[in-house]
Amino acid sequence: MSAAPAVSVQGSGGNAWRLLQSGLPAVSAAALVAWGLGHWQLPLWPAWTTLPVMAFVAWRGLRPRAIHLSWDGQIWQADGQPGPVEVMVDLGPWLLLRLKPVAPASGKTSASVWIPLAASEAGPALHALRAAVYCPAPEPTPGARMARPGPHAAQPD
Repeated sequence: MSAAPAVSVQGSGGNAWRLLQSGLPAVSAAALVAWGLGHWQLPLWPAWTTLPVMAFVAWRGLRPRAIHLSWDGQIWQADGQPGPVEVMVDLGPWLLLRLKPVAPASGKTSASVWIPLAASEAGPALHALRAAVYCPAPEPTPGARMARPGPHAAQPD
């Protein structure tokens, strides 16, 4: 079986991801206000005013950060950090991927990198990206050395 094609995309999740990131804190704040008002036996309608205010604050405060994801046929990298990628949510035109960075020297993993990708950001590379994330990683050939990630990858030893 052949390996998935090399692919490179850059994404921030689009407006759907940003809306989710601003909507969740707004709903949480409104629920907290409603709980407090209910605890003191006050009318609950003021909790509804919390929703748009907190959504606006979160929308303005959370700036989308573009992440560059690439697959070279053997190694996944997100902003230069190598590691395995998992599909966490696939809604068709929108993907949420998780990369678990691995330090090349020690092999230890660090904090996960969450990568939201909208079809509008991936463009024509979306099909190749899906093929790469769902295709099993190729088995290393015995005696072969792994490619080094980063700027030194193209330099000879």
